Amino acid sequence: MVEHPGGFAAIILIGGKARRFNGRAKSELVVAGSTILERMLAATEGAASRVVVGTRPPEAGPLPEGVLQVLEDPPGSGPARSVQAGLAAVPDDCDRVAILGGDLPFLTTEALRQLHQYASEGGPEHGALFCDNAGRRQWLCGLWPAEPVRRNAAEVEPGAPARLLFDGIDVETITWEDESPPPWFDCDTPEDLAQARTWAADLK
Repeated sequence: MVEHPGGFAAIILIGGKARRFNGRAKSELVVAGSTILERMLAATEGAASRVVVGTRPPEAGPLPEGVLQVLEDPPGSGPARSVQAGLAAVPDDCDRVAILGGDLPFLTTEALRQLHQYASEGGPEHGALFCDNAGRRQWLCGLWPAEPVRRNAAEVEPGAPARLLFDGIDVETITWEDESPPPWFDCDTPEDLAQARTWAADLK
């Protein structure tokens, strides 16, 4: 078991209309017997603070003890405002914050350890994020210095893109080299979900 470094918070964004899934919340899709949100909460168990931002369906199971749920203001105003709402629930003594899309079934403790390692090597004001195989930065699979993100989040308007949260922050980029499925893989489409289920079955 890879231990998390202490002092970081995790914000998991579960908003979005999920039109490709007929409005069903992507965080509640099941991969290998657990919802994606359950898998992500297991991966972030070592965080000092965990905040889920967005509305969950009425039939969803309860969140683990200590996990907070908040809603962006106004509802449906996008990921940047969702992070703003999540940060309001994060204790001031958390010096780093993982900002994560709510549809990452293969986020792991090892992936978070790598993010912390790269960010720490860069310095206290550096962030770290994963890039996909084409080199695209995965803004919602990263670890960031909390205070600069707080300052940026205070200025974002409804509908603002997530990347505005990271303006002025030096970032270290990571390519996932392990043979296991990448932590940045998100389930945006039914085809993505089918791929995730196939990979998860192969891991058993």
